[in-house]
Parts: sequence; structure tokens; C-alpha cells
Amino acid sequence: MELDFTEEQKLLKNTVERTCIKYSDLKSLREIEDSEKGYSEDFWNQLINLGLTGIGIPSKYGGSNMGLLDHVIVYEEFGKSLSLSPHFISSVICASLIQKLGSKDQKSEILNDIASGKSILTLAWLEEGSGFDKNGINTALLEKNNSLLLNGIKHMVPYASSAQKMIVLFKYKNNIGGAIVNTNQSGLTFHYQKNHAKTNLYEVIFKNVEINKSDLLENLNFWDTWKSIVYISQILIAAEATGGSEKSLYIGRDYSLEREAFGQKIGSFQSIAHYLADGLVEVEANKLMTYQAAWAFDENKDISTLSAMAKLQSCRAFREIAATTIQIFGGMGFTIEADPQLFFRRAKHLQNYLWDESYLEQQLENNFFN
Repeated sequence: MELDFTEEQKLLKNTVERTCIKYSDLKSLREIEDSEKGYSEDFWNQLINLGLTGIGIPSKYGGSNMGLLDHVIVYEEFGKSLSLSPHFISSVICASLIQKLGSKDQKSEILNDIASGKSILTLAWLEEGSGFDKNGINTALLEKNNSLLLNGIKHMVPYASSAQKMIVLFKYKNNIGGAIVNTNQSGLTFHYQKNHAKTNLYEVIFKNVEINKSDLLENLNFWDTWKSIVYISQILIAAEATGGSEKSLYIGRDYSLEREAFGQKIGSFQSIAHYLADGLVEVEANKLMTYQAAWAFDENKDISTLSAMAKLQSCRAFREIAATTIQIFGGMGFTIEADPQLFFRRAKHLQNYLWDESYLEQQLENNFFN
């Protein structure tokens, strides 16, 4: 296993780091949290200019066709700055679904638009009170008078107000499928959903939304393909969590060298130093596990276990380290004026997104014992 970064990967890391520092700092984050748009147009344009909106899209569709380890390098930097953008949902998840299940025309049109930044896509997947398996998909595609109509309610749809299209997971004759829907189509209603992470999420109501057959994705083995994309996505969430936990750790360290108690810097107390040292070990171990999972994917190896382990451990560590940073700051760490709570809220959001802890543990148990 070769995990040393190439010169090109080092350049990628440095470029994304500089971009995040300049266009996606914590001050900018506070301005876009809970906003209708939910991301910075300047930051998004920088990602377009760098070719990152087509990061995993084949070059014939205008993309960069980078490997998953390259993705991880990018998302680690996103995590350090808590960057918010439609990149994950549009350029990773939706682009992967279309690349794997789209028709020739869908690929040619939509992948080019994603790579160029012309279009943003989102995914309507989750439903209220439902789990993460296929039984949780109850939005129905019905046939009526030779038409296909979509009815149901989806929750936590990212950047629905900014997306031009969305991919909707539906149930049809006890099978799970996907359809591409224009967000300006009649029969759609959007409601912003407030959430603890203050990210851009919407409830989307589908009422007799007409679907053309040309808008359907390939139905053969749809759910298995969807799961394979979730595995990839979990590795990127792990990378984001690792970047966030590293940044949170250093914020705590820096403050421990400023704050005084009993006449000395609290960073000199063994209890604080041990917390910070343990956190650093966690960060480095999680980095290695995430890199290994990405390397395994790039080498065409099975990643179902590695991705679940990476997301489970990295997100758990992110939350614990962010909580420790709050404690180092003391009472001020709990206030919205201080930075530590930004990391803690994001940690909890990532922990629950695309399979929470209990579901990940269930999947790992199934992988190990079946």
C-alpha cells in the first residue's frame, strides 16, 4: 500500500488549502449558515475555476477524472475550514449516480454541466421516520393514463433551492429506482428545514410530478449501485471529519497556551496535555484509515468494511475532539460567539449523515459475521 502523496497531490492539497483560507474561512461560514442559498458564490466559483466540480467525472465529459485519494485530499481541507457548498451532493453523489446508471444522453448532457459548474444537482433520498435501507423509500412512482406520476415527501434535501435538477429515489412495483427531476417542475413544493448544523436542507413535497421515461435512471440493480456510491461517500465524510477534528484540536491547543488558571497556562496541566495528545493520535490514526480506504477503492478492492469503519471512527473522534475543545475554552466554548461550537455542530451532522453510528455498526457486524 503506497500512501505517500505525489507532487501533483501535494500541489492539489496546497491549492485547496489556500482557496479555503481565502474564500471559506469561519467568518464566511457564519454569514452563510441558515441562509437560503447556503454557500458562498465566490468559493463555489473558485471550485469551478480549479476544475474541482468535475473532480471524478471522466475527461470526455469535461471532468478531471481524479482518483478517490485525490478526493480525500480535497475533503480533508474542506473539513478544516468547515466549508459549505453543493460539491459533495452534486459533483460526487449525483455525478456518480448518473455516471453509473444514466443513459448516454443523460451522461453527455448532465455530466458536462456538472463539470463546468453550469448545473447543480441534488439528491432527494431520506423520508421522515424511515430508516437507511430500501424499506425507507416510500415515495411512489405511479402509472396513470399512460403517465408516470411521482408522489411523496422527502426530507433533508441539500441545496434544493439552488439546484437545477434533483435525483429522486422512489418505489415502483416493490423495486427502488431513480428519476431526474427539474426543480422548476410543477407539483414541487420546497420548505427550508432548520437543523442543528445550520446547513442548507429542504423538505420537498412531490404531488403528481410528471416523469418522462427519458428521465429515469437505469433500474437494474439500482439499490446495489446506490450502496456502492454510499461507500465512496462515507470515505469522503471520514476525510472531512478528520480535517475538522484536526483543526478543532489545534484551536484547542492554541487556546490552552493563552488561557490561564491558578497563575499558569492551562496547556501546562497534564490533564489538558493528555487530552490533546490523545486527540492527535486519534486524528493521525483516522487519517491513515481513510487514506487506506481510498487507496483500496483506487486499487479496485472491496471497501464496504473499510468505508464503514473510517466513517464510524472518524466522525466519532471528530465529535469527541470538538467536545474537548469546548471544555478547554470553558463556559465561553458553549457560546455561539466562540468557534468550537461550529465544529461540534458539524461533527454531529456528519455523524448522522449517510448512515448513523448504529446502522454502521449493524453493517460492520453483518460484514464480519455473515
